[in-house]
Amino acid sequence: MDIIAVHGGLDTSREREFMEVLEEATLQGYRLLSADRVQAMEAVLRVLEDSPRFNCGFGSILNLDGEVEMDAAIVDGAAHRFAAVAAIRLVRNPISVACALMEKTDTVILAGDGAVKFARQEGFPEANCVSEEQLEAWHQAKESLARGQTPTQNIFTGLEYHDTVGCVVWDGAGLGAASSTGGFSLKMPGRVGDTPILGGGIFASATSATVCTGVGEAFIETLSAKYVDEQIVSGLHPQQAVEFALRRLADLKGAEGGILAMDAEGRIGAAFNAGRFPVVVLVDGRIRDDFKPVNLKPELDPEIN
Repeated sequence: MDIIAVHGGLDTSREREFMEVLEEATLQGYRLLSADRVQAMEAVLRVLEDSPRFNCGFGSILNLDGEVEMDAAIVDGAAHRFAAVAAIRLVRNPISVACALMEKTDTVILAGDGAVKFARQEGFPEANCVSEEQLEAWHQAKESLARGQTPTQNIFTGLEYHDTVGCVVWDGAGLGAASSTGGFSLKMPGRVGDTPILGGGIFASATSATVCTGVGEAFIETLSAKYVDEQIVSGLHPQQAVEFALRRLADLKGAEGGILAMDAEGRIGAAFNAGRFPVVVLVDGRIRDDFKPVNLKPELDPEIN
């Protein structure tokens, strides 16, 4: 059984034009999954990085200085391999740079100018990842700050509809996880989130694969992705594990998030406690129309009740 599950980020729209990109991403990955799960995960995220609808690659959120700095990571749970780039600039597909780092070096994480230099050495051309929509949102946010007002932009999306993306896969022999992001709106230059932090926002082992989205600092400080793995190892279904992790995140940090996980039986769990969390699941080439993440916001946000 070959399974790919992909999420479009916290507070991302579930409108058809967004879901179609997520579905296309899973199909692109499925074509490669039986041959190479790392290449399959890369293919999934490249589709999302190339779309201005998601907060990764082209379409990433701008930092306080009006620049795009991105994080991306990939984990092969069966091979115990991990690679990530952090605060990388001027590259269209950060996930591909992370994959090249895994394939061609023993280095685990490259950041900033070092990551850019490696990308150029590997033939990745310079690319402008600033979309018109995000640039306009940045100008509006800066104008709000200049007036002493709090920007109205969504912290996760910069606009109204996209955040960190990620996927988990199972090819019958091993599990993997991959994630890519532009971070959060008006972040400090050089800030690194949970995406390239193994155990924080991403994890994969022989037992499980997990990707997270939301406030990166909260996921790092609680090692939430590793916590999900520990719960699955203890015998919990992935759905129970992600719900436990989100309740723990809310309890310890008061934070919102979304978590997607899969175990070595191909069982999937997905939950969130924010506005939206679009997830697409593909099993043996067919999209599961019946899969919906569990919304814990009514439970964890007392203002709703």
